[in-house]
Amino acid sequence: MKPNPFDNLPNLSKEEATKILRTPIDKLNLSSDYYKAVFHLYKYPGSETEKLLLSLVESNSDQHPIIIARRKAVEVLARLGCSDSIPAIGKCLRSDDSYLVENSAWALAQLSCKDSSLIHEIACLLDDPSQNRRVLVQSLTKLGAKSEFSRIKIFLGDQSAPPGVKGAAIAAAAKLLGETEQLYKLKDYLLLPRQNDRQCAVQDVIDSGSIELLPSALRSPVAPSFRLRAVEALWPEVISLEERIQLVDVIDALIIENPQDIDILEPYNKNLEIEVLIKELFSTDFAHAYLSLKNLMDFQPKDIWPVIVRYWERATKDYGALYFFMLLFNSISGWSEESTLDIEELALYCLGDQWPGYMKFRPLCIISLMHFNPLKYRNYVSDWLNPSNTSFWACRYAALMSIEPYLEEEGWSEWLLKVRESVKDPHRFVREKAQIILFNIN
Repeated sequence: MKPNPFDNLPNLSKEEATKILRTPIDKLNLSSDYYKAVFHLYKYPGSETEKLLLSLVESNSDQHPIIIARRKAVEVLARLGCSDSIPAIGKCLRSDDSYLVENSAWALAQLSCKDSSLIHEIACLLDDPSQNRRVLVQSLTKLGAKSEFSRIKIFLGDQSAPPGVKGAAIAAAAKLLGETEQLYKLKDYLLLPRQNDRQCAVQDVIDSGSIELLPSALRSPVAPSFRLRAVEALWPEVISLEERIQLVDVIDALIIENPQDIDILEPYNKNLEIEVLIKELFSTDFAHAYLSLKNLMDFQPKDIWPVIVRYWERATKDYGALYFFMLLFNSISGWSEESTLDIEELALYCLGDQWPGYMKFRPLCIISLMHFNPLKYRNYVSDWLNPSNTSFWACRYAALMSIEPYLEEEGWSEWLLKVRESVKDPHRFVREKAQIILFNIN
């Protein structure tokens, strides 16, 4: 259960969304309008919004557009923290719609449901193989349901259980009962062939609270957002100076993303052509893209560039490829002056308003611009460090990384004020980075 990373649906005011939900479905222009209205109501918290969503959750309609919207309404009520919706959401656990059941179990966990009868209902659903057992186990773990662990325990010894379910059960055993005997299996799951299984394993490491598995999670070939999330979740809030320095080193490495720091699932193939490797940067499986990057690092920029140019336009429409293109540009030195100008233009495009603020390639773009031409882009730093203008903390962190090498040079001392301001940044990692920079200078 995750929020939609792209708010691509046409924007709706609260009044427009309300009007849609009060319109009979056969009078709507599009059958998806109900879902669209629910999606946008998240932006308008309040009692009126909650009542509208509750009425939808309590609906018994079998019309497909309403069924889809009902699932979303359960999710939105949970995200709004509407504890009054717990009874209505609890009834959804008995639905024939397994997706609604999944969303409801997740929502009850988000709302910290204390109703033992509903918690027991979630546990009983584990007997039904048609349900999403991973989400059910995760929900019970989040709810601290020790009394229901006997039902979860079954999956620990079930050889047929998929790794996503078994991993969630291993995390539950560690979190609920302190049983850590099988945590080692999560380390193996971090390198499973299927990307979804690896992503699940990172989340299981988080859910287990196993900081000792963090180094392995940070080497798993998954999207960097999963690894950053693991550090956020597992690194203690109160730390010593030594631990603070270590934390900053870890985050620095995650922001820069050296491909050599990522474990690969298959051996290098030194005979692959550059074009084949560039195509792999478009792969939806990060393991393939990281492997391709490692191979490309054996070539010279002058040999890579002509191939990159042929795939340039395609890459500008693919946010995964954009990330790996920027990572490639940062991982290899020696790009020509003409190539550098194009790379800078691409980085500025990636930092534009046409992309959501928390895209994974944005921090790399800041690093690139300041690496290739720090004097040209230094005036962007104020905006990059401003939480009001730059919502993604990793971008603000990247901006601090970018100016750090120059702060003791003539003409850069003014940026020390910006670093001092960052000590009060909303995100603790940015604060820690600013503090370490000041500590090193002083």
